[in-house]
Amino acid sequence: MPDLAVGFIGAGILGKGLALALSASGYRVAAVSSRTDASARELASRIPGCSPRDSQQVADECGLVFVTTPDDVIGVVAGQVLWREGQGVVHCNGTHTPQVLEPAAKRGALAGAFHPFQTFGGLSTPEEAAGRLQGVTFSVDAPPGLRETLEEMAGRLGGRAVSVKPQDRPIYHTAAALSSGYLIAVIKASADLWEMIGASREEALSTILPLARAALASLESAGIQGGVTGPLVRADEGTVRRHLEALQERAPHLAPLYCALARESLPLARERVGGERADVMDRLLREFEGGRREALS
Repeated sequence: MPDLAVGFIGAGILGKGLALALSASGYRVAAVSSRTDASARELASRIPGCSPRDSQQVADECGLVFVTTPDDVIGVVAGQVLWREGQGVVHCNGTHTPQVLEPAAKRGALAGAFHPFQTFGGLSTPEEAAGRLQGVTFSVDAPPGLRETLEEMAGRLGGRAVSVKPQDRPIYHTAAALSSGYLIAVIKASADLWEMIGASREEALSTILPLARAALASLESAGIQGGVTGPLVRADEGTVRRHLEALQERAPHLAPLYCALARESLPLARERVGGERADVMDRLLREFEGGRREALS
């Protein structure tokens, strides 16, 4: 491992964080390039023994190169560099397969994907990004030789590597979106309701976040079935009906979201209170969903 020179083409927040994390884990991060020289120099200055280079120099000097450019130019960058046989070339995109690096593979390089199941939104420093890479799951898709190297990297970062089939990558990345960006969208919907009753956005978030953190803590300690709460899984028909009536009257745009989330909770209700009471909740949702369709027709 110490003899493997690792390089980066692209110095966005993920590239910077991964470069710092690998360096801190004992890897020799030797070279980095970026769209701007200043960005490459800034990252290189944070890593002992790392030098700012252009893309071709990174490829020439490193046995393993991460292409951490914006997603839509990964393939373009791969086609602009003269790779060599046996060299590892890896992207960190969640939906692309290694096929996007085909120009590198055609030159004999080993093309792979190494995607952290993590979000980097709201971060301002590479050190914060490096911290977020500790202990997470990485999806690895690579040929023998490169695959073992990437799996070892995941382990040295305190995480684990999983294999995701090419045809499953869109589903895998959808799971990431639901766990992160759309989770925030649900919090936004809750904040919108708080604003409707007079709270500011800041007041709404300061009220919601302790509850959300407690819910995630319960999920971590008790699992999905043990951690889930709420009137739907308790089959509290009266409360759910009042929720739906209030949304129809004052926030009709949120009623479909509420119903969709409630439907996703129905299997949990069946486990918690039994099929008969869960069926009552199912009929209640159908009643409101049917009424909404009629109102829109």
